[in-house]
Amino acid sequence: MAQITVSPLPMNELDSALHALEQAVSQNRGREYCLRLWSTFIRLRDKKRCVLCGHSQGYLFAHHIVRKSFWKHGQYQTGNGITLCQTCHKEPHAGFNRRPDLNLPMDAQGGEKIDLLTGLLHALIIDAHQRGTFKEEYYRFDEQALQTFKSLQSIPTETQFEGSSLEQAYTIWNQTPRGMLKAILGTMGITLPKNFVQKDQITTFQSESNESALFVRYIPTALFRNDSNEDDDE
Repeated sequence: MAQITVSPLPMNELDSALHALEQAVSQNRGREYCLRLWSTFIRLRDKKRCVLCGHSQGYLFAHHIVRKSFWKHGQYQTGNGITLCQTCHKEPHAGFNRRPDLNLPMDAQGGEKIDLLTGLLHALIIDAHQRGTFKEEYYRFDEQALQTFKSLQSIPTETQFEGSSLEQAYTIWNQTPRGMLKAILGTMGITLPKNFVQKDQITTFQSESNESALFVRYIPTALFRNDSNEDDDE
C-alpha cells in the first residue's frame, strides 16, 4: 500500500513572521537580525498602522513599550511591542532618551514613563480584542518578565494576577507601587491582605481600629488619538 504524505498547512504571513522570530531567537542569531524580525512581526500583527491613531502612511515604528536599554530580557517578547506612527512615537522618547542608570529606581531619570507604559499596554489589549487577534503567542510576556514587573512594583512574587500574560502585565503596572501603598495604609493601622490585587479605582480598607479608609488611585488609560498625519512630513 502506498504511503500517503500529508503536507502541513501553509502558515499565514503573521504566523510565519512569528515562527521566523522564535526560530532566530532560539538559535541565538545576531541581535540586529532578531530585532528586525521582531519589528516585522509587531507591524504585521498591528495591521501596519499606528495602534493609537490608526494612521498607516509614512514610517511606522515597532516601539518597545518597556525600553530595551532598560530591560534587555524583553527585547524580543511580543507583548512588549506596539506599532506607532512618527508623531505618536515622539512622546515615549521625549525628555530623557539615553541609556538609563540601572542603579537608580525605575523612571528616576524620566525615561521609562510608567503611566505612558501602562497606557500603551492597555491600548494593545483593547486593539487586540476589537480586531479579534488576541492570541497569547501574539502578545506574550514570559514568566520571568511578569516576575520582574512584580519586583519593580514591590509586589510579592506569589501574588496571582488573572488573564493572559499581557493582561497580567497591564494589571501589575496598574497597581500602586506596593511599598508606597503599604506606607500610606500603615499610618492608619491597615495591613494589606496576602495576595492583594487592586482591581477598582476606589477601594475601602478597614483598619485595626475598625475605622474605614477610602483609597482612590489614578488608572492610566489607553492613549487613543485622532489621526496624527499632519506631522508625518516633518
